[in-house]
Amino acid sequence: MLTFLADLTPASAVFLAVSLFSGSLVPFFLLVDADFTALGKSLSATAGAVAQPAREWARDAAALLILLTTSPKGAMS
Repeated sequence: MLTFLADLTPASAVFLAVSLFSGSLVPFFLLVDADFTALGKSLSATAGAVAQPAREWARDAAALLILLTTSPKGAMS
């Protein structure tokens, strides 16, 4: 009956489930006046909140790398 599902890998099964779920939402978005600009603003705010700690981590990692790889000249003689 559903023999095409036997060949699915776990990744393709997840993609199939996501596509079926998102396909089921299409009539909802057609019927409801959705404000996608608000969605874009919230996504950009979320991306900013995620990017700030990543920038701080990268800065701290670079400073640690510089401290660990350089040696002071003449200070330890």
